[in-house]
Amino acid sequence: MASEDSTKTQILESAYQLFVERGFSGSSMREIAEHAGIKAASIYNHFDNKEQIFEAVFIERHPMFRILAILDSIQGETAEELLTNAVKRLDKELQSEPGLLNLFFVEIVEMNGKHVERAIKTNFPTDSNFIKQIYEMQSEIRDIPIPVLVRSLLGTIFANIMFNWFVGKGNSKRWGTQAQMTDVLLRGILE
Repeated sequence: MASEDSTKTQILESAYQLFVERGFSGSSMREIAEHAGIKAASIYNHFDNKEQIFEAVFIERHPMFRILAILDSIQGETAEELLTNAVKRLDKELQSEPGLLNLFFVEIVEMNGKHVERAIKTNFPTDSNFIKQIYEMQSEIRDIPIPVLVRSLLGTIFANIMFNWFVGKGNSKRWGTQAQMTDVLLRGILE
């Protein structure tokens, strides 16, 4: 059983690397098996087809699981400190593994986003320390529903990462600093 789990894990790791590098269409079952160090026919002992492998990879690697764990570890005495720390930490974490963005693009472009709902249902816990902290600090925050606040926070961070990915991080004089982005997230754009 342990060997079977190990083989399945190796298949998923190999598939992740190939999907990130080549996309779904550019990766074959044979290549995934080769990369995993198993015979091509053996892969079917673990998965029925390539889409089943992709779905398993996407759900396992979906950053929502990691994001919520990170958010739950964030500390702050005030809402501003808590949210600023969250933005910094999430930005650093998500930029440390650029393959996650590629995996999202494969899901959205090649798979038409059909695995996103299941990945979020699987990975989004209903009880979050971060959300509890936000509720405790609600007197410091505009009357915004917590799910909207979390969505805004994560959406802004992802948009910033994608922007940096497309235009590069280098020129903060032209595009602004992370601190400026966090300020806009926390205070909005209106006077």
